[in-house]
Amino acid sequence: MLKSIGLLVIAVLPVSAQDGGVSAERIRAHTRFLASDLLEGRGVGTRGGDLATEYIATQLALAGAKPAANGSYYQSVPLVGIETQPATTFTATAGGKAVDLKFGEDFVGSNQQQQAATSFDVPLVFAGHGITAPEFRWDDWKGVDVTGKAVVLFTNEPPSTDAKFFGGRALTYYGRWTYKYEVASERGAAACIIVHETGPAGYPYEVVKRGYGV
Repeated sequence: MLKSIGLLVIAVLPVSAQDGGVSAERIRAHTRFLASDLLEGRGVGTRGGDLATEYIATQLALAGAKPAANGSYYQSVPLVGIETQPATTFTATAGGKAVDLKFGEDFVGSNQQQQAATSFDVPLVFAGHGITAPEFRWDDWKGVDVTGKAVVLFTNEPPSTDAKFFGGRALTYYGRWTYKYEVASERGAAACIIVHETGPAGYPYEVVKRGYGV
């Protein structure tokens, strides 16, 4: 069970029960604390996350906000945790030759099917950056069928310095992993594999590993 507070409560934190005003300094102070290294990123189910929720609840009480119907500033939310085990394997075969990749060292990933264990043996299909963007006359999916297959994609989006083409150096939503996963799922792919490269991504593989707790 998780103690959770909606984002809207942040708007009432600077409101004082005494003066009812809004102070830039007070907003800055709250933000500074909640963004500090002490809270370790405020991850769900972590010490830092618990500290953040306790802090916000305390500020709500000090501001005079009334608790919910259950008499608490917290709402219990059931969650399902997904953790990829170190023993997870990934083997790619081409031309009769197999390559065994090691979890953490060569790849990271997760299974969102909420099953204790799963496996798949499917063909790999390459689809560029996995982007369909009519406004930029770009379609990596034209003529590509990934139904029941694993689609392999480049990270981010087509490189550009032209602000009118995929935002130039800025990253649009087309380059986000979430977009690629969403489209791959919509097209019936069994799995989505994103090839990480430090240059296009703008950060090393170590950052990706940390994101998966490796």
